Amino acid sequence: MKTYKLLLLAFFTLNLFSQEKESDNESNNFSYSSFGLHAFNGTNSGIEAKFSLSLPGPLYLAAEAKADGIDVDTQEYDKFIKAVRIGAHVGIGDFLNSVSVGDVSLKIENFMDVFIELGIKSTSIENQLNFSESDTQANVITGLRFGDSNGWEGKIYVDFSKETEVVQQKCPENLICTAFDTAQISYLLDDETDQKFGFVATYNVNKRSALVIETSTSEVIDNVFKIGYRLNF
Repeated sequence: MKTYKLLLLAFFTLNLFSQEKESDNESNNFSYSSFGLHAFNGTNSGIEAKFSLSLPGPLYLAAEAKADGIDVDTQEYDKFIKAVRIGAHVGIGDFLNSVSVGDVSLKIENFMDVFIELGIKSTSIENQLNFSESDTQANVITGLRFGDSNGWEGKIYVDFSKETEVVQQKCPENLICTAFDTAQISYLLDDETDQKFGFVATYNVNKRSALVIETSTSEVIDNVFKIGYRLNF
């Protein structure tokens, strides 16, 4: 609860320094240069920072860092995730209008963006009992961005990456294990790529400030709800 109160206070404080009127951009001229701070609540609450920087052409750089906790049996673990990706986006009209069949050509407005991000995700888990493990895996995110960049906008995405977990070690079949053996905690990387489905609703308060609500779910982790502030630049 303290995390959410601090974040809400940050919203109003930062908003005082961003009292510019809404931009005159076209409604689908989405910003790919921003910094955001988010609080989330799932199995455990945590905080997340996101950074995006527009690059030449349709490219942009995306980076994020997230910290939360994990409870396994009676032990508490700190979990840190960092990711860096290169993204590319294109207006749906620009994409489809480039496709023609014979003498037939399409004329479609850019009412949404299609995007894909490719990169790596690093996860580290540790606690106070000298347990510290980490791993790195590929990370791919793709989706659609739509709405009004001067008002409400939405984003639907799918995040493809393996999910790292801390689990209690199981006794192999046909073996007899002691209580000490089965009480050991092991660090496990899920064997299959996890697909996280998410939806983001963003309200652009003015040219620089935006409030963000996000929800996501997957087969490995519980539903996650996020609330955040985004500074566009």
